[in-house]
Amino acid sequence: MATISSTADASARARTLAPSLRERAARADTLRRIPDETIDDLLKSGLLGLMTPRKFGGSAASFSALVTAAAELSAACGSSGWIFCVFAGHNWVVGLFPERAQLEVFANPHALTASVFRYPAEVTEVDGGYRLTKGNGRFASGIDHADWLIAGVSVKRASGPPEPRMCLVPIRDVEIVDDWHTVGMRGTGSRSVRIAETFIPEHRTCATAELMRGTSPGSKLHRDSRAFAVPFSVGSALCLVGAPLGMARGAFEAFATATTGRVRALDAEQVAERGALFARLSAAGAEIDASAALILADCAYVDGLDNPEAIGAMDRARLRRDFAYAVDRSRAAANSLFAGAGGSAIYDGEFLQRVWRDLNAASAHVAFSWDDAVNDFGRAALGLAPSRFARV
Repeated sequence: MATISSTADASARARTLAPSLRERAARADTLRRIPDETIDDLLKSGLLGLMTPRKFGGSAASFSALVTAAAELSAACGSSGWIFCVFAGHNWVVGLFPERAQLEVFANPHALTASVFRYPAEVTEVDGGYRLTKGNGRFASGIDHADWLIAGVSVKRASGPPEPRMCLVPIRDVEIVDDWHTVGMRGTGSRSVRIAETFIPEHRTCATAELMRGTSPGSKLHRDSRAFAVPFSVGSALCLVGAPLGMARGAFEAFATATTGRVRALDAEQVAERGALFARLSAAGAEIDASAALILADCAYVDGLDNPEAIGAMDRARLRRDFAYAVDRSRAAANSLFAGAGGSAIYDGEFLQRVWRDLNAASAHVAFSWDDAVNDFGRAALGLAPSRFARV
């Protein structure tokens, strides 16, 4: 596996792949999954190993590198950038599990892992592990290419309340339901998955409470990288947020390119009458740049922590607010550009139309819910206890 030495290195490799991803973007939409060639390119580039532990041949890089690379790829193809985020980010998640589980997954250096972090199923404790039945969950991005599925479940104990746990399930035990017919993010192939029945050994599970605290088995195993001590709620959002930031930049670039020819064909007086257009472009660019700067500052904060598991309630709430705000502002900027692009932008073959659809779809992810984030931050800022109904 090719390793990556720095954020600049990750960004450069992503820029090298971007033209091919842009060329295949329409095909990804039609296939409703990422083309095999794109998966091969991402694997060969080393980008999918960006957050894989060094112990297993990966780069164990920073979240700054992950977000920067994701933005480069997503500016070319939103769905491809999202799938990069999922597979590279899930290698970080696998790195949080017990070592035996990691040995099983990373025995194949090209193994890919999908997820449903809230997976409805009946899970009971049995000798040596857990029995999962009647599983049925949605939004398993990249599942057509996956070798494993991470399922977030609630375990029924013989005594006491149910316990949330994350489980690793081999893809042979998973039925893929071809129901991914959506307005946006079509190329992600985020289909539903069913599991009729499977046995999950204890070592392929991890207590969600430990993940949320940053005290998972992997945090103790991979002490050469502070990333594995970052609480799951923070790290999992950072794994995804680069994609919508990149999509917004792609929208800006597409709008500017399409508009340049039209404006240059005008005479000086007609150009002078386009002040509203220039203002729209400037405001959208400022929103996109500010959103990226906010998230990169958050990445620098998380990457620089000596003890990531010590992130306090206020900082967790601030980070979640920032993720939601940046994505919301990026979406607003892309919507404004689409509105100003004129009738030609509505055609299916138009790059801007696809970005507009993809970014609005990506913004619906629970990690970027502005309504939830403002509630969490407001309570934290006023010294109130977190809501017991909070989803993260």
